[in-house]
Amino acid sequence: MPFEIFKQLFGDLEEYVIQQSETGNRCVVVPQLGAIVRQLSLRKNLTLFSVLKTPPTPEKLKEDSKSASELLFPFASRIPQGKYKFLGKPYQLEKNETGNQNAIHGLVRKRQFHLEEQAVHIDHASLTFSYLLDSPDGYPFTVKFLVKYSLHADGRFVVDYEALNQGNDPCPVMFGWHPYFVLGNEDADAWKINIPSDTVVTFDDNQIPTGVANLQIGKPALLNNREFDNCFVVKSDEPSATTELISDNQHITLKITQETGEGKFNHLVIYTPPARDCVAIEPLTANVDSFNSGDGLNILAPGNKIEGKITLKLD
Repeated sequence: MPFEIFKQLFGDLEEYVIQQSETGNRCVVVPQLGAIVRQLSLRKNLTLFSVLKTPPTPEKLKEDSKSASELLFPFASRIPQGKYKFLGKPYQLEKNETGNQNAIHGLVRKRQFHLEEQAVHIDHASLTFSYLLDSPDGYPFTVKFLVKYSLHADGRFVVDYEALNQGNDPCPVMFGWHPYFVLGNEDADAWKINIPSDTVVTFDDNQIPTGVANLQIGKPALLNNREFDNCFVVKSDEPSATTELISDNQHITLKITQETGEGKFNHLVIYTPPARDCVAIEPLTANVDSFNSGDGLNILAPGNKIEGKITLKLD
């Protein structure tokens, strides 16, 4: 068959693999660690590129504090002091950022996810995983979170998420994905980036939004000697927007496309780690600290759901 799904061990971690036999395209998912994508390989002409940077051993993957490839839900980025108000009531989340100053990156990281479905078709294969948030500390709501990973015959890799409010009260939700991307063995300084935005979010010293400013860089912009640790307001007249990570030397472009519009991925974080060996490109459904500001925040009524899509393609 063109596609297959199988299980394998990575140390003592069990992984699920979707693989396309003809191209070698594959994704590897670790349910035990928050259903992260540990490996994603996509072919361009004769070369199979591994486009995600994640820790190289099971031990380092378990210990990872940089959120490599993690799913960020029901909030992403920082909530100052872990404090927020929702419908007039105050709540306190665990301050789990290094330094214990803020809550960061949600409540499903490194949690054991449940395999909901696996499906193999002629033109694609998919894996769907779920995690039930059942009134954890600081978030007294019941939400079923699902993520579906699909690998397609045309080379697309698709991340679909869904959140369903299974409780009796409205609840706030925000979703983000936190992949670190690589293009071959080049350093980030060799690449260009095309950001679908004219507006950058301004931060205080605690990286909490204070407003916005005009984004004044080239499109595409050289990454050489340029540092990013910014959130952007996505601009698009279409139902999607695409960030491009470009290697002219290798004649490849990684396209990260996020759905836009009401309730979708209207924000984007870009981060260049000090090692300059990868770039984090993180689609977000809301602004940083949206649990307090409400900027882009989705509020789910009981029984309602929200969903969205991120698509990767190597051109």
